[in-house]
Amino acid sequence: MKALQLLTQIHGEKCWPSVDKLSPCEEACPLQTDVPSYVMAVAQGKLKDALAVIRQTNPFPSVCGRVCHHPCEVECNRSLIDSPVAIQWLKRLAADYELNNGARRPRPARRTKKEKVAIIGSGPAGLTAAYDLVRQGYGVTVYEALPVAGGMLAVGIPDFILPKEIVEAEIGYIKDLGVDIKTNTAIGKNFTLEDLSKRGFNAILLATGAWRSARLPIPGTDLGNVSYALPLLQRVKFGEKVPFRGKVAVIGGGDVAMDAARLALRLGAKEVHVACLESRRDMPAHSWEIEAAEREGVKLHPALAPQQFRAKDGGRVGGIDFIRVASTKLDSEGRITWTLREGPGNEYSMDVDAVIIAIGQGPDLAYLGGDSKFSVSGRGTFLVDPETLATNVPGVFAAGDASHLPGTVVEAIAAGHKAAASIQRYLRGQDVKRGRPAEKEVLKIEPEMIPDFFVRKARWEIPMLSASDATRSFGEVKLGYTLWEGTEEAKRCLNCRMCANCVFERGQICFETGSRLL
Repeated sequence: MKALQLLTQIHGEKCWPSVDKLSPCEEACPLQTDVPSYVMAVAQGKLKDALAVIRQTNPFPSVCGRVCHHPCEVECNRSLIDSPVAIQWLKRLAADYELNNGARRPRPARRTKKEKVAIIGSGPAGLTAAYDLVRQGYGVTVYEALPVAGGMLAVGIPDFILPKEIVEAEIGYIKDLGVDIKTNTAIGKNFTLEDLSKRGFNAILLATGAWRSARLPIPGTDLGNVSYALPLLQRVKFGEKVPFRGKVAVIGGGDVAMDAARLALRLGAKEVHVACLESRRDMPAHSWEIEAAEREGVKLHPALAPQQFRAKDGGRVGGIDFIRVASTKLDSEGRITWTLREGPGNEYSMDVDAVIIAIGQGPDLAYLGGDSKFSVSGRGTFLVDPETLATNVPGVFAAGDASHLPGTVVEAIAAGHKAAASIQRYLRGQDVKRGRPAEKEVLKIEPEMIPDFFVRKARWEIPMLSASDATRSFGEVKLGYTLWEGTEEAKRCLNCRMCANCVFERGQICFETGSRLL
């Protein structure tokens, strides 16, 4: 009821009854966040109201304002006129405003249920499930192997993209709700699944992430100055000084490879080169991640397959030998295969002073033991029911990268919500497959339906540090909107669920006034 009152306040009582369809941005969001309401609230300068809408579905608004892959913007109808609304950056504005002006701490949720739930892993999937369950009155304990909570958010993303203070603040909000997070407590080392049952937990969620770096099966990976990206990112996050000199090569074409390349520049590398199997068009990294790396001076070398690392004096890596790639292909589980070009002239060599390997990661389920009763996929993920995230073991669920690869932060949050809903139904003795929300119709707009009176207005780009300033520190590169910039950008929203619903569906007649909109 509170959310309903808030939304009617934003839109106005007269227009409320016409909301019968989803806007494309809502439908594209894995969380089904009410994007139109919070964007319109920002346009009106009501940042607290905007954040309240966001938090209905997203416990990590500041995090997602920085690292979400924003599928909502891909589907934004504004792109039919000029360019999509900067939905992600508006989310960041609303969330950061509270952090910068004295964050309101939530009251602890009231414990109303006798059942309690154990969650293994404090990444976005695990903490989202904890966020939902504790607000529903359950006792929730989260077990984390690392010294800090947050999983990959805390130790896998560099500070210049996601500052640790942002992660700590958002986790603090979840802890204030009453979620008990125990760090330095690893499953398989400090406790077992059987121990949890003995401690009286009624359901378990496995959200242990993907921490095992994929190995590169070529000669020379044991040479000095060859490292894997995830452990390197983690070491730097924990404050270790890891100097680089000269020319550094990064092997891999995903987002982690781009992060590692940009990190190497800040750690002292004079040159950073990224080599990957894929063509530039097929690189798995998001386009904006590639552009950010190139903006800072990283050089790309697509369609190269490493064959060996060569040593130089002292047993350190000194060079890489490649063969050019003819084509790549992904199988049904997302694994890549490739064919090499044949004949002379397809060899390529690069002299280097260090190498970072970033060719993917997967779950490490060694904590289950050799005689595990869980069903596991060929990629080492838990096999779960896609609707409920239930494993084959009753009362045990799995979410996030532990059950789905590759995943993004917002997809992990969505999985946490789904797991929490299933756990609630399981604890109530209900069928976990029933009671799922019905899909709503999406408002579809074709280019020829755009009225002539819509004014073109350029997207307000987010302020950033210059490339030279950015690479000299670990400070956040994207600086965020001012309130004025954010409200101006938010005003570009067509408010598809409301106004555009009338414009396109009712022959350009306003529902509220009955007048023609031409």
